[in-house]
Amino acid sequence: MSRSELAAAVGTMSGVITVLSFVPQAVRAWRSHRTKDLSAGTFILLVVQAAGWTTYGVLLQEYPLIWTNICVLLLTLAILGAKLLHG
Repeated sequence: MSRSELAAAVGTMSGVITVLSFVPQAVRAWRSHRTKDLSAGTFILLVVQAAGWTTYGVLLQEYPLIWTNICVLLLTLAILGAKLLHG
């Protein structure tokens, strides 16, 4: 396996793990409607961060960065939406 293939594999695996790390919180927030202990500020910053990384990926045409951060952006928006709806 070449260095670039290894880098692509590690990047893809890390991207998948990053996205999966937000899924349990998003599912729990939407199902339970209990978001009192979640910090809206944290999720606002995560939305800005994911949008920034997505833009960076687009500018560099780095598709793993783009897709990972679009998924993170959608999940963090879902969590933030649940927080704003259910307090």
